[in-house]
Amino acid sequence: MEVLWAAWVKDVHFTEEQYYPIDIIGIYEDIWRKERKDFPFVVSLQVIIAFQSYLSESNREFTMTLEMVGMAGQAIFSEEWQLSMPETADALIQWYESYKFDNVKIEEPGYYQLSILINGEVKRIAPLHVIAPKAIIYDPEKDSTTELWPEDWNPED
Repeated sequence: MEVLWAAWVKDVHFTEEQYYPIDIIGIYEDIWRKERKDFPFVVSLQVIIAFQSYLSESNREFTMTLEMVGMAGQAIFSEEWQLSMPETADALIQWYESYKFDNVKIEEPGYYQLSILINGEVKRIAPLHVIAPKAIIYDPEKDSTTELWPEDWNPED
């Protein structure tokens, strides 16, 4: 089984058979916040994933894990599903599934990613950048950087 692609979306409307989306609304990779008081925040996220399976995988079960981690590798959430491949006469099947995650707590701005694992093997990563106007100041004398919120910056320091 392969994961062809994955994307964060605002909403997905499927056909009656639920195999193909008829309308994908709002694909994104960034969430913006304005200032420090906006953190932490709780958000609902939804991802759509395109799968592909081969005839040789008919009647097999796979374990899919969706695991979201933050910049420092801290786990935000991890959920697991069993995927059963139907018996098919087609050599290749492709389908889409959508997963919702309610009440995801984002502590700070940075890079987050959703890893999609099939039987423990990473097949695809869906990045999510949480962006806020933080400043990075480089001190060439100490060869160091300092990250701070704009409201904390004092030019006299």
